[in-house]
Amino acid sequence: MLNSAIIVSQQSLDSDDSYDIIMSNIDNLNAAFNRYLDYDDVSVAALQSYHVDYYLAQIENGGFSQFVYNSGWDERMLTWIADGLNAMQAKRHALLFEKNVALLNQFSDEQLAQYVDGEYFGENQQREVLSRFDDAFDGLSQREDLVALNSQWLKQHPQLKVMDEGEIAAYLDQAASQIPNLEQRIAAAKLNQPRYLTVIEALCDAAGQVLDRVTMNDPWHKDETVLAWHFLTEQGHFYMLDFGDRAQMFKGADHQLIVEVDVSGFAVEGDE
Repeated sequence: MLNSAIIVSQQSLDSDDSYDIIMSNIDNLNAAFNRYLDYDDVSVAALQSYHVDYYLAQIENGGFSQFVYNSGWDERMLTWIADGLNAMQAKRHALLFEKNVALLNQFSDEQLAQYVDGEYFGENQQREVLSRFDDAFDGLSQREDLVALNSQWLKQHPQLKVMDEGEIAAYLDQAASQIPNLEQRIAAAKLNQPRYLTVIEALCDAAGQVLDRVTMNDPWHKDETVLAWHFLTEQGHFYMLDFGDRAQMFKGADHQLIVEVDVSGFAVEGDE
């Protein structure tokens, strides 16, 4: 399928902005996943770039403790990040990542499960332990720019497949058409879809917009311990707040309330 291709647009390759080619890879992987291709169907190198960028965004937003909490300490993700950092020649970042992994490896399985399944906010000794090297990361980023290294690595990668933006959707559609168990994948995805995504889709429907992708979550929305999910539609950047019985959609730029929907009937995470 897409195992040997890092798909980016010609426009992103030609751009003066280093991040554009990284974002193009992210957009095209997300588009592939939205067509029910999975990790085994796409390029490992594309996944490495994708997850190094995710790691960077999480660390910059809330430190290593937030990365661990939001990622659930997924073993495959850790491998893609470690291998990606080394492949990009981000040697200092790779060493710091190893130090952070060593911190986490001091946790027992029970302690790790307690952390990722527990409450992030408030007094949390494990969170403080995982924040030990955050200042070192901030200083290192001034010397070893992960965006620049990621971008340059993609541009020089032998698996790079450059296409016009208008051709990519049809290419991904063709790849998805080759999935032998497509119906089963669709059914499984709907069954296992997390609440936040169901809520965001409901908000987009109510607002008359089409969800493009969820970009990140922010556990410290406006300096308060309220989880905000950020996402993009064809009309730009928005975020969602879920209050249990109702959810609200806000415009990212000026925090204008766009729509509110009743979500009291939606399943809570962990419910069957």
